[in-house]
Amino acid sequence: MDVCDTCGNEIPGNPAMCPYCGSPQTNSQTSPRKQKQPKSAHQEIMTLNLEAGMPEVEQALARIDIRVSEARQQGVSMIRLIHGYGSSGVGGRIKKALPRHLADLKRRRIIRGFVHGENYAISTRQGDRLLSKYRTLKDSLPTDRKNPGITFIEL
Repeated sequence: MDVCDTCGNEIPGNPAMCPYCGSPQTNSQTSPRKQKQPKSAHQEIMTLNLEAGMPEVEQALARIDIRVSEARQQGVSMIRLIHGYGSSGVGGRIKKALPRHLADLKRRRIIRGFVHGENYAISTRQGDRLLSKYRTLKDSLPTDRKNPGITFIEL
């Protein structure tokens, strides 16, 4: 299965655009596509798409806990969490539950910290710090900058 060039989610077939993040995809017939890395391969940043399967809040938070544990075991430094913003226009239930859950993980020293997408930009102190620490984030800056539907989790 192919992997999105931008968000890292598995995408079926050979679509021109990613169904998760909407970014254009390279054509596998004209250039080689990125294949999913084996679990043993080191990645600095892992992407987790919570929108896949439209889970309830409890399922989404449990999924985060599992992926944080897996990422730490694999030596991943950061999780780029795609959670969406909700269809109401004021943030969905997962978006609202995240700060409390992530603050608890930080308090228990399971994660180092987190930055909400709306605070992620070159012009913000949090965004500038992430970009200087994780240089590979610059590739996704155009789609992630000030995006309220994502959160970055530092491990």
